[in-house]
Amino acid sequence: MLIPDWYARVRNVIGPAAMLSVVLAAISVGFFLWSTDNLDLGIAGLAGVWIISFIAASSIIVPVPGLAAVCVAASPGVGLNPLVIGVVAGSAEALGEMTGYIAGASGRGLLRRNRFYPRLRLLMSRWGGVLLFIGAAVPNPLFDVIGLLAGSVSYPIRKFLPIVFVGKAIKSSAIAYGCLYGVGIVGWVVDAA
Repeated sequence: MLIPDWYARVRNVIGPAAMLSVVLAAISVGFFLWSTDNLDLGIAGLAGVWIISFIAASSIIVPVPGLAAVCVAASPGVGLNPLVIGVVAGSAEALGEMTGYIAGASGRGLLRRNRFYPRLRLLMSRWGGVLLFIGAAVPNPLFDVIGLLAGSVSYPIRKFLPIVFVGKAIKSSAIAYGCLYGVGIVGWVVDAA
């Protein structure tokens, strides 16, 4: 059965618009809670980690301490499971990175004017999955550029989200475990002194 032409056009507009609406609503709620000091990890727990991680990944211009939230949540005082923290933060960051992806998709014409665009497009078409995974698995501020590039070359979202999720979950879990055991080692050294 053929899909009517009008349905395909509506679907291509409503899907991204709905995704952008959900992202903007979550950013607004999270930013409001954060700016009014109503987002305390001790009280909010994993939901607070998710919101802060989502805002941190979504904001391209405003620096938000997403990794600090992961570290605080894993500290012995809060006592959340570092692996669960990593998965929760990874899911939030993967969804938050959609802002860069959408910006790249909508600004495709601008990016094509860049003289490096043909090389970057070729790089993303050949090594997109590896580039996304490595970029997501290590803490770096340049992942927004990788997300913009992925959106500008129409890298499939069905591949983008799982790859970024796994990479971000690995990164966040490693940071959570590092903070948990790092605080324990520092406490042990201080107690021994």
